Amino acid sequence: MKKILIFALALVFALPSFAQKLSKEEKAAQQKALYETMVKAFEEKDWAIVPSSYTDADGISEQLTDNSIFISYEKTNMFMQGFRVCGNSYTNVAEVKEYTENKDKKGNIKNIIIRVQGRHIQGTYKISLPKVDNGNIVDVIFTPSTGTVRKFQGPVVPSKVAGFYKKSNPE
Repeated sequence: MKKILIFALALVFALPSFAQKLSKEEKAAQQKALYETMVKAFEEKDWAIVPSSYTDADGISEQLTDNSIFISYEKTNMFMQGFRVCGNSYTNVAEVKEYTENKDKKGNIKNIIIRVQGRHIQGTYKISLPKVDNGNIVDVIFTPSTGTVRKFQGPVVPSKVAGFYKKSNPE
């Protein structure tokens, strides 16, 4: 009985070491690849953010899993959908009035300011990028011309691979 118990304990401790784990170098390489893909998408102005979390005015954070909530920049226009990211229930199409990239001393993009104007939406998005090698999760603050400031977080990916659900007939 004692031998079986010792064997079972040895097995419990040994199994995790057999599982394939990514080394620190492999994880860093993955995060850097995500970051570089994000920067390329921003440069091409063809990106999307499907938020993974939202923070309300009281500072309470909630996880989001709805792929019909998103913002995207597709060559010339921005699309925003979902109350959490734009404050209304429309599929908004907006003209970009201002697009400013602020860079750090090393030339890396620190944040992006986007001022949009559309039929049902008007305001400014501030997208704060992570440090190099920290992946593609950004913090976004939307300040509408009227209404409540919205804060959310999510990964930036090329719009073709974002997997969001855009309702028909954007306004």
